[in-house]
Amino acid sequence: MTHPLTHDAQRACLKALASVAGRIGFDTPLGHYNQAQATEVIEAITQAYEASVRAQSNPVGYKVAPPLDGFENDTIPF
Repeated sequence: MTHPLTHDAQRACLKALASVAGRIGFDTPLGHYNQAQATEVIEAITQAYEASVRAQSNPVGYKVAPPLDGFENDTIPF
């Protein structure tokens, strides 16, 4: 079942993508990522999405920080 992305979930997924792309290099086109790099992108975005869904499902009981905590004030570079 697909859950609609809230603004916070979208932002978390974009931050996850930006974090991985920053490590790989923003000058590297997505089409040139090797399998390990593409998998890293997929895992980071999926983890951010899943953390958002868990937080939406149980906001009071969800105490674990999302995988990219500490980036609240960072701007997304794209």
